[in-house]
Amino acid sequence: MDTIPVPAVSPLPVVGRGVVLGSDPSQLADDLALAASLGVQIVRLDLPWARAQPRAGSIDQDVIESVISTAMLARRHGLEPWFRLLQARVPTWFDNEGGFTDARFAGRFWPRWVEAAADALGDLAAGWVPFEAPFALAARLVPDNPAVHGELVDTLVVAWRDAWRILHGGTPVATSLDVAVVRPSDDSPPAVEAARRFDQLRWGVWLGGLANGTISIPGRADRELTDLAGACDIVGLAIRADTETVLYRAAEMAPDRPLALTFRPQGASDAERTKSIESMWRSARRAAEELRLVSVSITPFADERDPSGAANDGIVTRDREPKDSAHAFLTG
Repeated sequence: MDTIPVPAVSPLPVVGRGVVLGSDPSQLADDLALAASLGVQIVRLDLPWARAQPRAGSIDQDVIESVISTAMLARRHGLEPWFRLLQARVPTWFDNEGGFTDARFAGRFWPRWVEAAADALGDLAAGWVPFEAPFALAARLVPDNPAVHGELVDTLVVAWRDAWRILHGGTPVATSLDVAVVRPSDDSPPAVEAARRFDQLRWGVWLGGLANGTISIPGRADRELTDLAGACDIVGLAIRADTETVLYRAAEMAPDRPLALTFRPQGASDAERTKSIESMWRSARRAAEELRLVSVSITPFADERDPSGAANDGIVTRDREPKDSAHAFLTG
């Protein structure tokens, strides 16, 4: 396998380029070696809550030790391991009791999980992403009930604040907010109002809350939340398009923090995804002339299938051969 040449000096003033690795334990060692050989500096790994805590109050030490070994291997390869603590699959016992739709229950067990993660991986973690894509997470859990959805979003904001309280202090904590440019489907008042609501849920709830400490959810009274203002070290954004617009809006809305991107290239073919990555870099380069953009990561790293069986195309093949999109990402 040939190593893709990476420029000695990046054209962008970023701290590093990263990849989001899959959760298949059998592939992680090879993927870490490949990522390092390609010149990647940052890897995002999962600490799988569902497997690590199969019962309330019980930790599977074998799962923890496996993640520790992976993190140590990443360090030996010269990679910086960042950890995501919440995945789409949560422990069955947590879900059965209401999960994040039950504020009191979530407020009891989520912080305990974060504390367990900090104890296990605090010496190895280069950074934390407690959870990602909160807009999609809330929409998936409560798609059809606005009142319950609002309560869930409130609980997720509190869960973020709780994770920040536990994790911050030396090792950076980054958001991974699924922001996007929201446009009405047409000019009708219902469409305009729906777009306004979605925009607030994607942007205002999170970036506004991190800036001013207020939870502001459509249909609910605003409320102050202690320690929410400034509760991140890096404003991370998970995006698919509109890079420049998103970066500038985040910089305007967010507290004074550096920015990071996690980018999912779009396209039905690798040629189209390569163009998507090239366009992202052009926009990021322009924005970085004025904004503090510290890292750009790509997701997914390797071709895989999501839980529904749909293809999820990465920048390397299932046989771990780099594609043209990998070259575009690493030399952009």
